[in-house]
Amino acid sequence: MYYGEIFAVIGSDEKERESIAEKLGKLHEKEKTRIYYRKHGEYIRSVLVPSQYPESILDTAESATLASTIILHLPVNLQWTDGELLLLANSVNTKKIIIVSQLQQEMINKLLKDVKLSVQPEILNEIVEPSNENVEDDLGIIYVDRVFTVKGVGTVVTGFTYTPVEVHEKLVALPYGKEVEVKSIQVLDEDQKEVKSGTRIGFALKNVKEEEVKDTYFLVKPEVKFAKEFEASFTKYPWSQATSMTHIIYYGNSFTGEIKEENDKTKVTLNNPIPIRAGKIPVINVNVKPGKPRVLGYLTL
Repeated sequence: MYYGEIFAVIGSDEKERESIAEKLGKLHEKEKTRIYYRKHGEYIRSVLVPSQYPESILDTAESATLASTIILHLPVNLQWTDGELLLLANSVNTKKIIIVSQLQQEMINKLLKDVKLSVQPEILNEIVEPSNENVEDDLGIIYVDRVFTVKGVGTVVTGFTYTPVEVHEKLVALPYGKEVEVKSIQVLDEDQKEVKSGTRIGFALKNVKEEEVKDTYFLVKPEVKFAKEFEASFTKYPWSQATSMTHIIYYGNSFTGEIKEENDKTKVTLNNPIPIRAGKIPVINVNVKPGKPRVLGYLTL
């Protein structure tokens, strides 16, 4: 049974991002976010490389929220974007941060003093093959990035699973709240009876038309609660510019949302519901002036 973990490679230099990813896996999917894989037995490492940074921060934030390990490349000539990416790395639920840089250690220490990361980073001159093969936590959710129809198969969704799933298991599709059944499972074009967390999957859904679930962005286990309005704590970075409407990035998906602070509580209202799981949720303002960090802070559930 396949299992795996997800890495995200971020940085201001696209060539450096791709160079790091090529040492960790082989390019399989060349979309807006490129996906590299390395398979060892039943373990699969997925490496996400966003392609639109720094012009857009959203796809980078989406990749970072999917990953348990973030690899951040810092160039010798630092720019404001490098500080922004450090803020992003600090605003997500990652377990591990690896900084790859030719910068002198004292320069990196100074940068980390200004942006205090909640996870102690590992600092390398160049990326090396990770020694451990881990599995993503079981969150009871499946991130969905595509919904389409395959002739002779029916409606198919692709994405990453953060929970074990078996054929014939029933899940709930968001935003619809509709129950769906997994008819079949594929991993790297191989049929599977079940998968574990951290795996790139394709699920064929039973007796469901594409138009019924075309906007699905999560599948969740029936016991997982979801909501579009909830309370959270809000950690704002000192230089962030106040705004009521923001982008909330949650496990690979961007949502528009309104954040209202009342006394010691923060009420969040989103355009669509999300699964309620403990942890950090980065808050992005794409409309700040050029040269200013677009990462405002993070919510904590």
